[in-house]
Amino acid sequence: MLEDTADSRDYRVRLFYKTKPDVPKAAILDKMQKRAEGFAPRDGKRDSNRLDFRHPKHVANIGGKSVGATWSIREEEIEYPGDLTPFLPALEQSWLWDDAEGAVGDCEHQLVVVDQTASNMRPIERLQMMQFLVASIIEAVPCDAIYWEATEQFLEPKNFLDCLEGVAAKPWKAPGAFNVRVSRVIGYGERRDDDSRDMIVDSLGLGVLGWPDFQCHFRGLDWREIQQIVYEKALEVFEHGPKLQDGQAFPGINATQVWKCRFEEAILGPPRKVIDIDPGIPYCAGLRYAITAGVYVK
Repeated sequence: MLEDTADSRDYRVRLFYKTKPDVPKAAILDKMQKRAEGFAPRDGKRDSNRLDFRHPKHVANIGGKSVGATWSIREEEIEYPGDLTPFLPALEQSWLWDDAEGAVGDCEHQLVVVDQTASNMRPIERLQMMQFLVASIIEAVPCDAIYWEATEQFLEPKNFLDCLEGVAAKPWKAPGAFNVRVSRVIGYGERRDDDSRDMIVDSLGLGVLGWPDFQCHFRGLDWREIQQIVYEKALEVFEHGPKLQDGQAFPGINATQVWKCRFEEAILGPPRKVIDIDPGIPYCAGLRYAITAGVYVK
């Protein structure tokens, strides 16, 4: 597995509200106790305005110092209520909520849920603790939309809660755990013809937990089939840990295809290490196509 600075990023989820929420700290703590016994306020007070939390289980010794993961809830206003422009990329990739635009556009307030100094946690536990806290918050003070910023997608709150209850043993199957994005690339440099129209399918959600995400830059293939392959590869990592190695190959869409993997920097943000899936000629695209086929791409 590659060393990756992406796993040091904070894990962030935003809860959107039409009206300003009154955050019930004590109620959130009560609900968290049922999900993660020991979860407690950092200031030791159930009724204070300080919304910072800790858990005694998630403490590590780093450089001779005891460093524990912390979780916080911050109240913020949405900068431009009703303006969906900043959220259009996420709305386009929100496969689980087709009509999210209406709810998101009506919201003016948000609670930002974030973990800090949590990169030493086991990935699954880190994901699950965030899921637990988000669920506890929206049970205590229901929101109108969830923006799972770590995976850049919007979720319908009721669907999130309903699904979370059914995947307790496999938190990666809950909505928001990871996303598989589909993007079209139009042109390189001065090229804008049909031959320069490629696509990128990539996963988002493993990198922030310390694992490599996946990407495939291709042309001439059905993006739905590539999306399914990337989805299955990401699912394998959650269930069994990273297994693919640099240079390793696996069967493509059909048994006659051999697709190779290699570690690369992600083409699309956020910056992170990925396992790049090379579908080979004539399907590979971008700089890889230029090198493999001897074609100069500006």
